Amino acid sequence: MRLAQLPIVLLATLGAATPVELRKRASQPTGLSSDSSLRQGQVNGIEKLLNQSATKSWEIGTHLEAVLELNYPSLSPFSTSSSSFASPSPSVSPFPTEIISLVAPVLSSQPSGQLQLIQDGSSADPASVGPFVILANLTLDKGGNVGGRNQQQLEEAAAGQLRALLEQTPRSSDGAISHRTGDVELWSDFVFVNTQFIALYGLAIQNTTLLQTAYDQCRLYRSHLQDPRTKLWHHIENPNTSGMKDPGLWATGNGWAAAGMLRVLATMQNSGNDSLSNDFKSQSQDLAAWVKEIVDSAWGMPQSNGLLHNYLNETSTFADAASTALVAASTYRLAQLTSRFDPLSSSAPSSSSLSSAESAYKTLTSSSHLSSSGVLAPVVDPYSYGDQMSNVKQDGSGKVSPEGEAFVLLMESARRDYLANGGKASGSGSGGASNGAGAGSRTLRTVVALVVVAGLMMLA
Repeated sequence: MRLAQLPIVLLATLGAATPVELRKRASQPTGLSSDSSLRQGQVNGIEKLLNQSATKSWEIGTHLEAVLELNYPSLSPFSTSSSSFASPSPSVSPFPTEIISLVAPVLSSQPSGQLQLIQDGSSADPASVGPFVILANLTLDKGGNVGGRNQQQLEEAAAGQLRALLEQTPRSSDGAISHRTGDVELWSDFVFVNTQFIALYGLAIQNTTLLQTAYDQCRLYRSHLQDPRTKLWHHIENPNTSGMKDPGLWATGNGWAAAGMLRVLATMQNSGNDSLSNDFKSQSQDLAAWVKEIVDSAWGMPQSNGLLHNYLNETSTFADAASTALVAASTYRLAQLTSRFDPLSSSAPSSSSLSSAESAYKTLTSSSHLSSSGVLAPVVDPYSYGDQMSNVKQDGSGKVSPEGEAFVLLMESARRDYLANGGKASGSGSGGASNGAGAGSRTLRTVVALVVVAGLMMLA
């Protein structure tokens, strides 16, 4: 199928999707929850650092995702309060002003005739901005523009990025799209920066072939990268003699893979169309199970002072706060989705994983790892994945990891939404969303204590 044959009718088609009443709907909080360990000043610091440092294509996409989930959750695929995700419009409230302001410079600087939204040696990384170009188009008033692009030009920009992926990128022999433009390299990162764009585009034009493509790419990448013993993913497979290779179980790569599959899963299940969601029931169950494999296996690996190692099974590698935040975020998101959608319930993260995620959240938000200025440390160097980032300063005057900063916001948003959907914040291993035993035991202990106190008062 050539993309030239696809109609570019994003605004009309997505807006026409039939909304459905979501099961187990909860209120949709924004910003920090009342149970948050973060302070607003830290969030402001993180957003400032992201505005300054997120300049690479995947950093911009991850920055946008973090802002969306924290400040505009009803427009996220994890939305629980309305059909805004499935049918956004110019009247959506709150209007995604920050998203539009971050997308505009990308569009205004895209060279004429270039299909990639941002010129990059990676075929996949620029696609991480694609979902937000679609959102900008869908929320644009008639006659308006974003980055000098009107609605038709925004549609063409999104279609061009998709065409670059599906028609102009090398593939493995079984059809896995390369993460790189020059040769076939399969990176676990691909699943986050690429597949959610393909899925959202498919939802936008109600094209089930594209939704299936997003699923298929997750399936193919898992078949190439998963280590059968640990169920974790290798970082980079490269069948060529040249190019990059990394057979290690890179922690951030596993986080990327889990987070990407969750967004494809959420797009299918939160589509606003019962028929479409049912058509992708089997694929959704697979995706949930594959995410469970990663998060349960990751938390089963050795940790150092509450943090995952940069390579999960190699205790000689440094403890990394960035990947720990992303795996924690993925754990909360999996718990939220498997609680809301009954067919996915068998893939809920283990109580041990939820306990580990909550413990990691408390560790990561402590002053020893997140400064008052919002600087996260210690973190892997995003541009040298085997090394710890050096010259990280608490006041933000040194180096920072843009993706690591964004992961903190993704973790915060995921935990907030998980708690709002009935989840339990517990570090004791009983934190499942459907597990009420802990709360019941606490209630019983409270009643017993009150009876004892009352008896003592009577004796007095």
